[in-house]
Amino acid sequence: MLEQARSLFHGRYTKYPAVYGVAPGRVEVLGNHTDYNGGYVMSAAIDRVTIVAVGKSDSVRCRVFAQQKGVEASFALDAVQRDPHDRWADYVKGVVVELQKAGVPVEPFEAVVTGNVPIGAGVSSSASLEVATAVALLELHGAELSRWDVARLCRRAENEFVGMPCGILDQFSSLFGEEDSILFLDTRTEEHEALPLPAGSFGLILFHSMAQHALVSGDYATRYRECMEATAWFRERLGEHVQLLRDVSWEEFLRWEAQIPEPLRRRARHVISENQRVLDGREALHCGDIARLGELMFASHESSRVDYENSTPELDVLVNLAKQHGAIGARLTGAGWGGATINLVQEAQMEEFALQVAEEYTRRTGIEPGVYRCHIAQGARALRE
Repeated sequence: MLEQARSLFHGRYTKYPAVYGVAPGRVEVLGNHTDYNGGYVMSAAIDRVTIVAVGKSDSVRCRVFAQQKGVEASFALDAVQRDPHDRWADYVKGVVVELQKAGVPVEPFEAVVTGNVPIGAGVSSSASLEVATAVALLELHGAELSRWDVARLCRRAENEFVGMPCGILDQFSSLFGEEDSILFLDTRTEEHEALPLPAGSFGLILFHSMAQHALVSGDYATRYRECMEATAWFRERLGEHVQLLRDVSWEEFLRWEAQIPEPLRRRARHVISENQRVLDGREALHCGDIARLGELMFASHESSRVDYENSTPELDVLVNLAKQHGAIGARLTGAGWGGATINLVQEAQMEEFALQVAEEYTRRTGIEPGVYRCHIAQGARALRE
């Protein structure tokens, strides 16, 4: 893919790029919608990447060509604005704006974006684009930021420029990924660790339901608002220390559960119980108990389906089929309302499992799913030409 990016850049701009930013997509193993609630998450970077090839420009404008869309966006550095016709470019522009705010002297550049992260599958193609852009532009300009600073910068780009109220899970995962390890993150304290998978051969299969999702407006923003309203409800009763749902214990939730108005009751129940599932999953991996991790993944999906209502009939079919055909664990991954499921499977069973689930899903829904066999991979990096 690097050679493809190099060739595309040369064909478009008649020169070769100076640097490449390479950033993986991610799967969320546990911790659905917990990050913006100050909670815990488990995730893994996957061997599907976005590549941003960049070189300095002789023009006064920046030009960015997206190979998957076949379009180019152009903008001036002193007037970076959102474009409703090229929403994909907002992720690049937002990073540029945040780099400028951080004191990086960004100069006009040309870039080509390519890669193989599935778009709309819930594996954070947007964060991988942000991170690949950031690491490429930092390398191009000889600037350095810590991985945490890059993660925060990319999150701000998505929050403030794109207008998506996401947490930091996606950017963190793309930057901190380690091969064959699942990441744990406390989003409040930023405590994190890489948890090696136990001995044995395990693989991840991603089934794209082919039910697309669009997150800047609509359901995601509604859930974010409902969580903030639930937090305010608990704050009135438990005290000012309740800043986010992270601050409400499971015991406190149960004590007040009957009085919480719907749908806030179910939203809070999902987030608070999901935080506990992440902590239980972390302990399971410390003990090498992969079966327990799988049980928690199935339970997480059920909570998403019933309490957070961010699943879809297609995702539910995929998870049920995964259970029937021997997955260790399965659940929706990412924001939901379409997208994909992540399935933890014995390596020796991956081919047969993928074939059986895909065929049965098509028979039941009339939809042919996207099937991606993934390995847990390293995080983002910059490469020089």
